[in-house]
Amino acid sequence: MRTIGRVIALLTGVASTMALAACAEEAEQQHEKGEQLGYVLSRPIATTNAGTGLGVATDAEKLSARLYPGAFLAGPDAQLLPNPDLVTATPLPQDPTVVNYVINEQASYSDEQPVVCDDFLLTQAAGSRSDLFGSDMPLFNQVAGIDCAPGAKQFTVHFNPGFGQRYRELFTPGTVLPSHTVAQAAEVQDVVGAIDSQDEQALQQLGQAWQDTFNVAITDPSTVPTHGPYRVSARGEKGDLELQANTRYAGSKPQESPIYVWPNDADIKSLVEAKQLRVADLGSTANWETDGLKEPDFRVDKDQSGRVDTFGLDTAGMFSDVEMRRAFNGCVDRQAMVQRVSTELNLETKATGLRMLPATHPLAAQLQETSDAQMTMNMERAGQWLGGQTVRVGYLDAVPRYATMVDELAKSCQKAGVTIEPVPLTVESYGQLGTDYDVILTTRPAFGRNSSTNENGTSSVGEVKKVEAELYQDMTSIPLSTEPRVVAVDQYMANVSDNGGDAGLSWNMDRWVQRSTPVEPSTGSDEDAEAPVDAI
Repeated sequence: MRTIGRVIALLTGVASTMALAACAEEAEQQHEKGEQLGYVLSRPIATTNAGTGLGVATDAEKLSARLYPGAFLAGPDAQLLPNPDLVTATPLPQDPTVVNYVINEQASYSDEQPVVCDDFLLTQAAGSRSDLFGSDMPLFNQVAGIDCAPGAKQFTVHFNPGFGQRYRELFTPGTVLPSHTVAQAAEVQDVVGAIDSQDEQALQQLGQAWQDTFNVAITDPSTVPTHGPYRVSARGEKGDLELQANTRYAGSKPQESPIYVWPNDADIKSLVEAKQLRVADLGSTANWETDGLKEPDFRVDKDQSGRVDTFGLDTAGMFSDVEMRRAFNGCVDRQAMVQRVSTELNLETKATGLRMLPATHPLAAQLQETSDAQMTMNMERAGQWLGGQTVRVGYLDAVPRYATMVDELAKSCQKAGVTIEPVPLTVESYGQLGTDYDVILTTRPAFGRNSSTNENGTSSVGEVKKVEAELYQDMTSIPLSTEPRVVAVDQYMANVSDNGGDAGLSWNMDRWVQRSTPVEPSTGSDEDAEAPVDAI
């Protein structure tokens, strides 16, 4: 009797356990089914074109990294990874100023149109004519021209004498765009012909269409084809975008689809409570804990990126004279900016005077003396050249630390008799350098910039010091401080790793994976983060 009783009790226990397991499994399935993989960006969603001035200001590459992958992609450790799913680049051994490109035969857009050399030629034309295209891709100043036959799957880039070493920094994510879509909007039948013949009227039309076609306030992004692993399938009422797998992508299928991308003004707390947020690039936001982004549900990391908050100067107008540029640098108190940002916004940052290397670069410590020297203030010079004048400083008002930094600039420059007029900008009215403001505050890496030099972050300390001195003398830009980074990742997300450049967390978005069990921090960001290579 006792045996029977024990058997019955055992069976009952097993049945109960199975029932509980079944209920738990069902609950987990319902839990996963009801959630969305939401991803909040640190800036407004304004455009999918990362090559425009607006795209640079709003960090469009974070949105477009896997919509329009580049020829090369910067990985989490700043290594450059080739993207053969799009194109293969090969410098000519006997002539470093010539680089041959072969486009993947399978590379096509989501509308089934092939990726062709016309697309790359349009990128180069845009970078070379910022006056017509509103572009901000200065490295194309090193390019003399591109040999491209309309519709071809190969092309050749010719650099100016003495250049070509930095070819990997061209055609970055979010800049190789569908020329056939732009041409249709511009009502230009032959893109290659218009560019080769320098047809000014056609270029003006292409320039406007190149900006408007990818501006999400002007054109429905779900109607614009992409060549990456994702395409935009819908735009929400609150400015969010739904990304779906692009079935025409030449590489590996994304691990997760759909992904919902939200702008910086999204209600993070509500998204967290509704279990619709998995990844957050918080940028200048310091209130992550009150928004519900807490351990152990989220892993929150605070760091400094490889990008630098920088003043860009109007070298064609107010600051055409290099002495005026040096004078302005003389009243910039970087340490006061850093202290204020740290105190008021609880964000870690570091002042820097380097233009080629971020303060986080392994070689930066060996250049500390150079950095310190280039941050030296000179109120006498500032007053001599700029005293009594007003300098208009533009900045995107969606980035809280920018207003703080410009306010500190106004305080320090006032001591030299220089008036700083803050010009807060919006995505709807971003304006233009030289017309609406004399200085623009943005955040950018050295990658793809400093076009006067053929050297980059992989050069020797000696070469970097030499170029730093040259860039300091020319002073077309003024570096201020490292970009503070705050990112939050759901404990069930794997393969999410930060990139110190413009792509941020998005560099391998198609490799992100939702796990059924919590992911250990040690494996949550590096397992498959750089693999498979054919998905990069």
